[in-house]
Amino acid sequence: MIRLLFVLAVLIIGFIWAPQVLESATGSCDAYEQKTVAQETGGSDLGSSILKTLSGGSLAEQAMADKHPNLPTLVACSLEYWKATLGVK
Repeated sequence: MIRLLFVLAVLIIGFIWAPQVLESATGSCDAYEQKTVAQETGGSDLGSSILKTLSGGSLAEQAMADKHPNLPTLVACSLEYWKATLGVK
């Protein structure tokens, strides 16, 4: 039982922490913003750097608070990041 809980904890931590590591971002919401901008601009570094300078994840935090009011923004941003990465609508 303890092994199962340990594995579950590692998976949850990876789910939340991996987006910021994969995108070299300061947090999950920042990583989600970077992923979204990269997909919308076709990977343009200019668009990504402009948004990163202006927002730093605050736009995604507000959007996730509106979209998923019952989830903490950290979890909501991670969820939307993985949905965008995997192409799930």
